Amino acid sequence: MATKLGLADQLSQGAKSCEELATEMGVHTNSLLHILGLLAQVGIVAVDKNGNYKLTSFGSDLRSDSPTSLRANTLALGEISFPAWGNLLYSIKTGRAAFDKTFQMSVYEYLNQNAEANTNFNRWMEEIAREWTIPVLDGCDFSRVNTFVDVGGNIGTLTIPILKKYPNLQAILFDQPHVVSEAEKVLKAADVAERCQVIGGSFFESVPVGGDLYILSRVLLNWDNDHALKILKNCRAVMTNSAKLLIIDSVLPKEKVNTLLLLSSLSLLVYGGRLMRTEDEYYELLDKAGFQSPRLIHTGGMISFIETVPM
Repeated sequence: MATKLGLADQLSQGAKSCEELATEMGVHTNSLLHILGLLAQVGIVAVDKNGNYKLTSFGSDLRSDSPTSLRANTLALGEISFPAWGNLLYSIKTGRAAFDKTFQMSVYEYLNQNAEANTNFNRWMEEIAREWTIPVLDGCDFSRVNTFVDVGGNIGTLTIPILKKYPNLQAILFDQPHVVSEAEKVLKAADVAERCQVIGGSFFESVPVGGDLYILSRVLLNWDNDHALKILKNCRAVMTNSAKLLIIDSVLPKEKVNTLLLLSSLSLLVYGGRLMRTEDEYYELLDKAGFQSPRLIHTGGMISFIETVPM
């Protein structure tokens, strides 16, 4: 609630009284006082000697302009995740998405119909990539790549750091039209737009040609086996025999599964009615799609890499 109201942004320039904040945000003063009291107890705000409220370093991560912002993640938890997780029992009983039952549509239909939610979802994906994926990119070698295709690449969250690290690379960013519509300004701000072609479309219909590396970063985990197989086959259809496929995803170990992976797997169930795949399950899909010699690279974190080549 405090994140939705923009409390952290209101306090970004300095401490303010409860009355000032209530006026600026258009909320009930006494009710806000209670919220501020709770936020102070958990360390998001602090009270100065004048009785005014100021952001702590912890609370600063809720600012929209923070380089380590978790604002989108917090909004997604409150507006989408918590309501859907309230129907977890439905998913456990049926194996279907609690999100669909909660919102009476799939998560992608919901995002397509709600521009604000879609923008926030894109920012959430940026935050996840910043925390999980980008820190382990050194595990991949792009030195022999000329052009890579980021399939389902959102607004360039992964494309941008790769292009910045390898200034001779070219990229094709591919995702749904309503997703990549926001990509151009992000790419320009990162000063890589001239090396990245943006294409809108559906990876269930086709995938752009022209890459010697195709990347599927946190894409396949969102789809059941039939849909995942379709995506993989469409990638294979446009790949030359010398091209490579790189899957960047979470892989469920056969044993000793940590708490975060289990929660993430259940989150997939809640959102899309599926669970996280094991290494063998990925390999079976790749074999059916026309790929061979898969190699799993563990990073020690939430994300793993699978490299493979066409048969």
